[in-house]
Amino acid sequence: MIHWRGIFEDRGFRGLFAATTVSAASVGVARIAVPLVAVLALDAGEFEVGLVSAFLTLPFLLVGLPAGVWVDRLPRRRILVLCQLARAVILLSVPLSWWLDLLSIRQLYATVLLFGACNVFYDVAYQSFLPGLVGRDRVLEGNAKLTGVQQVFAVGGPSLGGQAVALLTAPVSFVVTGAGLLVSAVCLARIPADEERPVRRPESRMLKEIGAGLRLVRRSPRLLAVAGSSAWLNLTWYAAYTVMMVFLARTLDLSPALIGLFLSVSGAGGLLGSLLARRISERVGPGPAMWLVLCLGSPFALVLPLVGSGWTLWLAACADGVTAFMIVVHNINQVSCTQALTPDAYLGRVNATMRFLTWSFMPLGSLLGGAAAGWLGTRRGLFVCAAAGCLAFLPILLSPLRTMRQFPTSPESDHSDHQAVEEVGEFAGKP
Repeated sequence: MIHWRGIFEDRGFRGLFAATTVSAASVGVARIAVPLVAVLALDAGEFEVGLVSAFLTLPFLLVGLPAGVWVDRLPRRRILVLCQLARAVILLSVPLSWWLDLLSIRQLYATVLLFGACNVFYDVAYQSFLPGLVGRDRVLEGNAKLTGVQQVFAVGGPSLGGQAVALLTAPVSFVVTGAGLLVSAVCLARIPADEERPVRRPESRMLKEIGAGLRLVRRSPRLLAVAGSSAWLNLTWYAAYTVMMVFLARTLDLSPALIGLFLSVSGAGGLLGSLLARRISERVGPGPAMWLVLCLGSPFALVLPLVGSGWTLWLAACADGVTAFMIVVHNINQVSCTQALTPDAYLGRVNATMRFLTWSFMPLGSLLGGAAAGWLGTRRGLFVCAAAGCLAFLPILLSPLRTMRQFPTSPESDHSDHQAVEEVGEFAGKP
């Protein structure tokens, strides 16, 4: 059994952890600074602010699958460094334009769209780089540590970003985020990773390689179960989150400060989940850990639509913390499972395919949540969305993952997924 600090003895992981820490803090500031630039500096309306948020996630649909092909074609550390440099330059263009009195809402649209595209490439390369850096036997530990630091800034990021905006104004706060991303790029560049440039076959084509990633997921019962469970979880969670914000602000008439405190209390559950995910997986096995936490934790989301604005609100915040705990434990295990079941040559395409299949349901969930609130009212709509989320464990429970007690040390050690790899290799041409 690896001790808590065991993986930190790996110099490469220390570099990745440092880069992730600085990057998470920087992005945490940017997440609150972007809408505030639209509202405070550009006097944008509600629809324009909504478009800013839409442009940030739109690249997952536009370039999600091609990104996986490029990640498999190029050294992954180089992609990570270039993405951080590009994100820094993109964000630093905002204060520069503001100082020159050239900043417009259209430029902000372009900024978040390009920033979102870099996010796609960074996330896919990041998940594909980790197994080769620390070894497949330590991907769960690595994911848990990295998710833990991300959760710290998910809880404290809004407060940190608010302070930066208050001190520097919204546009100038982008200087902080850009500088942080440059520091992150330096940390990544110093990682002693010995990556060989993947060999590209002369007959390989973009669409053919995208098809290989899609087919591998479709023909692997374990990967397909992970995709189905995560897609349903994203659909229902984003629907519930959309209704929840309206429920807290209008039905319960909470102030922005109280809403922020509510989200911080519930977000603390996600931080706890990142700390305990590995221990839970080792105790019951990664397969049972994924479906058990969903089965046992999802019903806690039903508490919020049943409470009022008194002391029961904070009971609901704690219950939502249990839900956040569940989601983080599930996500750490499902990402680790995907990495463990996928050959190195296919990691970029499979990670991109999984992101495309699961993240595509996020905007749909938001639309369905809004429709449910409009049709049923916020309280009933929130209850229906939360109740639907209780079914997210079924794809894993009904798959071979149900009893998987440990991650395979290589894709070839799992017969069904090895067969899927062989079939896809014949289709696409083995790299």
